[in-house]
Amino acid sequence: MKNDKRLFYRIDVMVPCSYRIVSQGEIENNAIPSHPDAKYIEDYFMKDLAELDDQISEMVSQINVKSSLLASALSAMNTKLNFMLQTIDADQLTRAIPQRLVNLSGGGLSFVLNEHVDTRDKMDLLIHPISSEKPILVRCDIISSAALTKDDDSYRVSLQFQSLPEDDRRKLVYFIQAQEIAQANKERNSEA
Repeated sequence: MKNDKRLFYRIDVMVPCSYRIVSQGEIENNAIPSHPDAKYIEDYFMKDLAELDDQISEMVSQINVKSSLLASALSAMNTKLNFMLQTIDADQLTRAIPQRLVNLSGGGLSFVLNEHVDTRDKMDLLIHPISSEKPILVRCDIISSAALTKDDDSYRVSLQFQSLPEDDRRKLVYFIQAQEIAQANKERNSEA
């Protein structure tokens, strides 16, 4: 399915959106539950932070060989960051999702990222269009990944939602319609 052939109305909008690429080998062993709770979402997207924490610990131990004072300072900072992360609740975590400009519809979305992805892989999205609602976690098929320019490392990736629950699709369509109305009101007010 081409990016311009997606179902539903599409709109360019800034929205909290995070992603994880799921390689072909991980797809079967890494299924998303049909109704993920806040704990699952936190654990799933915090996994990257846990891996980063392991890398930091390894680097600090290597630095300790040269400078124990610097290693102690870095360890203290890492401990402080870990403490702060443990005190973050689910609402704060969803506010920490990076804002991203996406072309959104009820059937999929596209956005620019700085890495090439294989269209045989899948992408898991955490998107939070309506702040008063739970975020949406959905697995996506990667329809295309195309470089923006010949010499650029930026790629436009187009995604189609897999098995998006109807309640989540309604949230997206409602969000898109609310954005359309706000945009129309803004245009009407600027003409007046």
